[in-house]
Amino acid sequence: MVPMKRKSDGFSLPELLIVVAILGVLTTLGVQANRQLKEREEVNALAISLAGWLEQVRKSALLGAGCTVTINNTIGADGIVATATTTNPNTAINDSITCLSNSPLDINSITNISPSTSFSITGQTIEFSPRGTVNLNGNPRIDIPVSLEPNGPERCIAINGLISHFTISKGGNCGSQEVF
Repeated sequence: MVPMKRKSDGFSLPELLIVVAILGVLTTLGVQANRQLKEREEVNALAISLAGWLEQVRKSALLGAGCTVTINNTIGADGIVATATTTNPNTAINDSITCLSNSPLDINSITNISPSTSFSITGQTIEFSPRGTVNLNGNPRIDIPVSLEPNGPERCIAINGLISHFTISKGGNCGSQEVF
């Protein structure tokens, strides 16, 4: 008598290996795409926060004091990205919000950035007059490149013209009206 072949109720070993291999490839691709998306969002968050903070400082300069902004080359343990001081403290304005001198831009207050992220920013000093204009030092604009270290995405904040029109662009295209 020949024994009857039992019908298998599960997957065979080759079928399981193929499924595991496909899942491994899909997971690898998904993790890589998610990491790139996270890096882009962190750079975008810092660039947008810095541009918004600079605009607030420019508007507070309109109170009559004028403001000097210092953007740090590196972000230290304190998390301070930029600070502002009053250019002319002898004005009659003694408001604590003048130039946001009591509110430096702190990377720890930006919600989309993890504490272990390292950025590269071109540090510089920017002066806003009491009329809200910016000293361009003979240049058509001031460029502030912001990038994720070591080889992450880059954004560039450009302050154009005397009226301080802010643009944010991606890559090295400072001043372009490019959507990022």
